[in-house]
Amino acid sequence: MERQRVLAVDDDEEMRRFYERFFLCLQNEGFTATVVPDAEQALGLLALDPVDIVVLDWGLPGISGAGLAKALRASAKTRSVGILMVTGRSSPAETVLALESGADDHLAKPFDEKVLLARLRSLARRRALTFDSHLVSRFPGLELDQEADLLRVDGRLVRLTPKEMCLFKIFLRRPNMLHSRVYLWEAAWGYEAERWDHLIDATISSLRRKLGPRWGTSLKAHKGAGYALEI
Repeated sequence: MERQRVLAVDDDEEMRRFYERFFLCLQNEGFTATVVPDAEQALGLLALDPVDIVVLDWGLPGISGAGLAKALRASAKTRSVGILMVTGRSSPAETVLALESGADDHLAKPFDEKVLLARLRSLARRRALTFDSHLVSRFPGLELDQEADLLRVDGRLVRLTPKEMCLFKIFLRRPNMLHSRVYLWEAAWGYEAERWDHLIDATISSLRRKLGPRWGTSLKAHKGAGYALEI
């Protein structure tokens, strides 16, 4: 599973501190997180940089949790993000309201950290399966064998390294979107290293060669900003 970027949104200061501690401990589990107090800041961040999962509180000030979930589902940039709605009560009615607002899952306070981690892992797996299953229909000429992690380009078998495959999936999930080199590093590698930027450039250069003229030239570098698959 590629690294998951999480955005946690909660107006309660104690909950924000909890999320910061919780996700700090989960870096080796493949999760990194940003924590903000309201929907306005969340939307501002999402406009600049994509995330994989949003954990949001139902009772946010201003734009509510339900309002934020609906806004995420209405935008082409964020409609595929995984959404975990956190509410103050555990009841069937609360669960129904959360799911109908656009959330993928619902969690009531107080909750156990192990349960939160299990829900996050479940959302990550679900997103990966959804992404892989519709690759062919979105990108004619590409075939991805989800079980074997094999890629065919116009019928030609292309053998990618795990890092190359991870990066290519990131680009396919959000075509025409600029991905910063920092984001790509965190998503595919997720550890500190010297000259990490050169490693990203070398990996993408190799990926371009393997993809061939049609797809390789679509993988564009934006100097000082990052990379995008422009189709």
